Amino acid sequence: MKKNGPKNHIAGPIAVACVCFTLLFSTGCVDLTGRPADPVQSAVVTVNRADFQYEGHAFGMRGFLGVFSLGIDGLANHLNRHHIIQAAAIADHSKGQFQRILLRDYRKHLMHGPLILFGHSWGADDQIRVARALGRHGIKVQLLLLIDPVTPPRVPANVERCIDIYKSHPDTDWLPIWRGVPAKVKDPYRTRLTDINLRYAAVGFPTKKLTHATIIDSPGVQKMMLHAILNACRRWLVRHPQINMASRPKERLLYKTAKVSDNQSP
Repeated sequence: MKKNGPKNHIAGPIAVACVCFTLLFSTGCVDLTGRPADPVQSAVVTVNRADFQYEGHAFGMRGFLGVFSLGIDGLANHLNRHHIIQAAAIADHSKGQFQRILLRDYRKHLMHGPLILFGHSWGADDQIRVARALGRHGIKVQLLLLIDPVTPPRVPANVERCIDIYKSHPDTDWLPIWRGVPAKVKDPYRTRLTDINLRYAAVGFPTKKLTHATIIDSPGVQKMMLHAILNACRRWLVRHPQINMASRPKERLLYKTAKVSDNQSP
């Protein structure tokens, strides 16, 4: 009995700590990147800001545990810094809290303009799930931008436009992890899908060395993402000419990059 005493004395606190960590992690209150205790609530700001060039909101989702996919943060910061469109980046394990905040703010009429969701890896998979949850409440997603999704569910019909930028790896893509695969839509008549396989597509920048871990940080891929987001904002504005943009600053940044084509990669 005495021999087991010290082990039990140590095991107790360890077990409690593990349970506490699991509860915090599962509720989305912990972000392993070291952000605040509630990174979702502090990041997702949906107040209509007149100093942005475009109405709307763009939300990016990082991959596993919020540690990887920091290129998502880079793009969100760029959109904010250049006053293009309100943007934020969150971790994939916070998807439940994230979608509850969006639903709450839609009910309060705090959301204006196009809704753009983008994500990398498991974050891309979970953005599809967020879009599906929003669709059950009649909320449309103007653009769903996926980067190397791993096990993506079908894109729901409330998504108007889906662009999937990925790179296939034929030798290892049978393993449902650390890969990128094409997307599928639930209703091709309501969702316009473009799959771009960087293994084959001519995009104007080198893609041979891109991996699942580095694809989101590629300057070329970042430019493609920005190009797609700007196009989504412009299309929304054309369909809503009543929005007065006269007081907004002129566009400060234009990227020359490969055109996002509607032709699917082989």
